Amino acid sequence: MAGVRRVSRSILRYFVPLYGVLLIVQVFLAGEGIFGARDKGQLIEDTKTLDPHRALGFFLTMPGALLLLIVALLAWLPNKRQRTISLVLPVLLFVQMILAGAGRWVAAFHPVNAFLLLGLVGYLSWQFWRAPETLTQESPTREEAPVAEPAL
Repeated sequence: MAGVRRVSRSILRYFVPLYGVLLIVQVFLAGEGIFGARDKGQLIEDTKTLDPHRALGFFLTMPGALLLLIVALLAWLPNKRQRTISLVLPVLLFVQMILAGAGRWVAAFHPVNAFLLLGLVGYLSWQFWRAPETLTQESPTREEAPVAEPAL
């Protein structure tokens, strides 16, 4: 199992920054689609300018999030914070798709969640590349202190 973890952690080290780049492309495509519709004088719902954003978003949230979750589970990072974020990240990616199709007030959290995702991906990428030894070390075991016998 140690070999699977080592390979999964290596994949995660490159996969998470790639996700960050793709999320930035998503933000660009959203802006291009919104302002492209405005320039054409059309309503956003009636135009196809957001189709690239929707298509990339589908791949990031469905197969991409599932793949990220599988790799994160196989990697099972030794650092508890990194492990938690790597497991929450795919869940938030899936929620991102649900938010986009929800009603007006719930869908307003779609861009907020996108910025949260960018922050989490940026933090993980920074951690993985700043201190790559955290990916290879196993979690330290704490030695239990001897328990003193109560005096009678």
